Amino acid sequence: MRLKQFSRYELKYLLTRQQYDGFVDILPNYLEPDTSGDAHGRYTITSLYYDSDDYRAYWDKIEGHKFRRKVRVRVYGQQTVTPDTRCFVEIKQRINKTLQKKRVVMSYASAEALCGFGESIAEEDDLSATDRDIVSEIRYLQATLQLQPACVVSYDRRAFDGSDYEDGLRITFDTNLKGRTHDLSLLSTGTAANQFFVPPMWCVMEIKVNYRVPYWLTEMIGHHRFTLRRISKYCAALEQSKSLLQTQRIIF
Repeated sequence: MRLKQFSRYELKYLLTRQQYDGFVDILPNYLEPDTSGDAHGRYTITSLYYDSDDYRAYWDKIEGHKFRRKVRVRVYGQQTVTPDTRCFVEIKQRINKTLQKKRVVMSYASAEALCGFGESIAEEDDLSATDRDIVSEIRYLQATLQLQPACVVSYDRRAFDGSDYEDGLRITFDTNLKGRTHDLSLLSTGTAANQFFVPPMWCVMEIKVNYRVPYWLTEMIGHHRFTLRRISKYCAALEQSKSLLQTQRIIF
């Protein structure tokens, strides 16, 4: 099992494709493409989000709660997901302005059993103590909130990472943002129809830093007149398909 957990600050911006095209061409002068993707740092992300029957995670975001958590299962690349596909099971947590993410790798079958039913998983005996803590937290959230599949979100990402002098700096650009609230299994990722929840002419840019945004990046953001936006991909995708009271509040 592999584990990754970290905390940092996250800033989000909504860009037009024209703004994206003009800005992204400059970044290779400062940052390196994410080695997880192709030569340009590009790859696809598909996530299955879990929530309570009354959409507690959604409303925590809408109402601006200072402490909130989401559980999701995530796969990378345009692959056909099978029960044996390795995936990330994640808890994304925000405390005030700080973002924390805890994640562990397991088979998709185990991820569904854990997140949807709180069941024991085949890999459990091989977990480290830290891994078991994460699985226990997910199992606790499943039991107390009665988590169930709520929404599938997919998009294309282009990502850049900072050098050793800017450890923790990461900039991502997400396009073709689509989602669905039917066929809530990643086993049907290749066949289920998703809908755009952000118009295709828009792009979501995220800047993640451990401490502060470097001066050169602050100058560039000001030059291009980017404006911070309260964007939640999960909330926007859910609003696209559900009759929720705060329709499109997150994006625009």
